[in-house]
Amino acid sequence: MDVSSQQSTERKRRYKELLNDLKKQNDIDHNFSVDDLVKLQRNIEINNEIHEENATAMKESHNNNAEILMDAHVLKGFHEVISKMFVESSGFNDAAYAHALNSFINRSEKSDWDILANIAMEVNKAVYTKSSMLGAADIEPRERLTKERQKRRPKTSTQEKRPEVIGKLKRKDRGAEKINIILKQVNDLYKANNCRPIPFYKLIIDPENFMNTVENAFQISFLARDGNIAIERGEDSYPQIRVANSDEVKSKMETTQAICSLNVELFEKMKTFYGIEESMLVVPEDEDSSDENEHSETDDINVQ
Repeated sequence: MDVSSQQSTERKRRYKELLNDLKKQNDIDHNFSVDDLVKLQRNIEINNEIHEENATAMKESHNNNAEILMDAHVLKGFHEVISKMFVESSGFNDAAYAHALNSFINRSEKSDWDILANIAMEVNKAVYTKSSMLGAADIEPRERLTKERQKRRPKTSTQEKRPEVIGKLKRKDRGAEKINIILKQVNDLYKANNCRPIPFYKLIIDPENFMNTVENAFQISFLARDGNIAIERGEDSYPQIRVANSDEVKSKMETTQAICSLNVELFEKMKTFYGIEESMLVVPEDEDSSDENEHSETDDINVQ
């Protein structure tokens, strides 16, 4: 049990003690003594202390529902005990007050509330106010303009026309080409490592460029999806990669998904952990945007 749980248990115990004391004081038949009032004052101070501790704990954790409920019961108990003390000490009784008020306004056959109103007017002081010199505000109602609904124009059916000549730039599938290049590099690196698994982060990290590292991880995920490589847990508890054999590729029936977090902090940590000085993978760059701009006219559909 942590410190916060121990403190919560202690506050609940003190709440229970207050509830027991309030129940005993509420069951008293005789008038309250000086000792009872002193004890009641002390219980109020204790409750204030517990309430402040509970308020501080609520800022740290929002799981004090039981203490909030017990605090509400304690406040209700204080209200009942103090109300009973006032009634017994002052001799005030709701039923007697209602009976006296009823007798006062029912002196005749009908109830006359004007008698009570006349007494109230004698002790009441009217508030003198000055009328406004500007007069009442003259506000004209705003006219509501109704807008005519526009008629819906029927759509004219037109004959479908297709372009006579379409010219497009033939492009190679750069994504598939990248995957094939990465697969060949992984195979060469795996053989150069005596067919031993290669650490995942050591394979994908480019120490000079974090975005290249993300790109490498993205391409490796496609190889794992297609069953060309296997990702396993290494001796250092980090993932490692090996090339899947032909039997594993043929027996692959379904896709298994896994999540790998990669951020700059982990990037720097793994770079230091494996002592990476240069990237193991060399991903071919895409065509420059300038080349794409030069051939943009052939990329689009041209109609002659």
